Amino acid sequence: MGTCSRRPSFLRVASWNINSFTQGKRELQEVVNRLDIDVMAIQETLLIEADRASLPGYTLYRKERQQRRGGVALAVRRGIEHYSVHVPEMETIEAIAVGIRTERYGEITVASCYHPPNRTVEIQDLEALMAIGPALIAIGDFNAKALDWNCLTQNYSGAELRRFLANNNDVHAVGPEELTYDGLGRTRPDVLDIALLKAIPLQVQLEVVYEGSSNHSPILLTVGEPTPPGGTVTKRRTNWAQFRAEMQRNTALPRIETVDELEAAVMTLQTDIHIAEARSTTETVEIFRQDYVGELPHATKLLIRERRSARRRSIRTGDPVDRNALNQLSRRVRAALDEHFNERWRKHTEEINEGAHDRDFWKLQKILRTQRKPIPPIHGERGIVRTNSEKAEAFSDSFELQCRENQLENEDEDHEEEIERRRGGGLRSRRSHDAQETEDSTTRSRITSWQHPPRDLNPGKQIVSRAKTKTKKREDAKGWIYPEEKGAKAPLARCGG
Repeated sequence: MGTCSRRPSFLRVASWNINSFTQGKRELQEVVNRLDIDVMAIQETLLIEADRASLPGYTLYRKERQQRRGGVALAVRRGIEHYSVHVPEMETIEAIAVGIRTERYGEITVASCYHPPNRTVEIQDLEALMAIGPALIAIGDFNAKALDWNCLTQNYSGAELRRFLANNNDVHAVGPEELTYDGLGRTRPDVLDIALLKAIPLQVQLEVVYEGSSNHSPILLTVGEPTPPGGTVTKRRTNWAQFRAEMQRNTALPRIETVDELEAAVMTLQTDIHIAEARSTTETVEIFRQDYVGELPHATKLLIRERRSARRRSIRTGDPVDRNALNQLSRRVRAALDEHFNERWRKHTEEINEGAHDRDFWKLQKILRTQRKPIPPIHGERGIVRTNSEKAEAFSDSFELQCRENQLENEDEDHEEEIERRRGGGLRSRRSHDAQETEDSTTRSRITSWQHPPRDLNPGKQIVSRAKTKTKKREDAKGWIYPEEKGAKAPLARCGG
């Protein structure tokens, strides 16, 4: 197996308040493949930590709440070079971010953002969001209305965002010319989904895509100039078997006794890893082809086009009749997409050859019968950790806890400190007086008794001894007189007898 990676020459970034990832997954999968999306920002996923979520063909990053409310996610097309970016906790904005390595424009950070409508955005949260990357695209549902980015009205969050933009010349807001929120008949339709661009001196185009059954329409942001058809892409493939052999041949475990030796060993290991990766990785230049997972039937395409027109009409008029027609078309589109995906799966299973030399059927039944257990998240002292630095700190704390000395519940630490103090003081005074003088046996025995109380390996002997003592005292109380001669076993007389 190998890994392929490429750096796109332009970016197609989309954002969608999907209002439940579980219910809108089929529509989301169809949209991202048909529109050839590189990075998909998703808001209001309504997921919790225990939920399993994935998107075929994409790597999914998510941030959820403890309850099924809010939540953001980012889906990055597989094969694009990217990395996770740490986003600090903010009071009024939920965000998750990744860094994309592009071919022409360097590294661009993309963040999926959600600001609830019942709170006013704070300036310090906007400053923290803009500080996560030098070149940033923060896209999502901000619920901040202002005329500057094509909204019909203005609210307090929009006024705060305008004040922030006035004090930061390298950041500007971009909104589509068409409405992104239909209001559901309860509120007025408006533009709620926008993009904040920081240090992006490129040609950008933002448009609304009337898709899906959510009350928000997706927005599509194109950054840079698209590559003409027939472009090339550089793919890197790593032979992991060769990488393993290179590491086993070149890596040796040194003897580590000091901190400096540990740091030197870590640097040596990193160098060995980079050398092994370079020797086992090959690069090839191939023609770029769009990764599309299937062609929709013509009837389904017409149905989606009809729903797109109905959404525009519903947002424009606000008539309940138009809204009811849009809901009916949305249900029909969902049913058509489910039928399409199920039919593709049925054809795939029928095409599998069950012959003796074909392992496709065996692989398929293994996938279906295997119960995949979700990998539990890594927890630190303050909850779930997400960035590499937080994970490293959590591992360090765990190792420190596991490798420390065992502590008993009834252990008296004050007593041990007193013993060490007395022992250390006594030994130092004697050694300073006469280094050749042997330690005093009485003091040594007392110290030993303090540190380790003696234990008799024959408890029966002590029991018999105590029994004899009690018997002698009882006989004495009765008045028996024992002789003073050694070895006498019987009393001579009894007092008063």
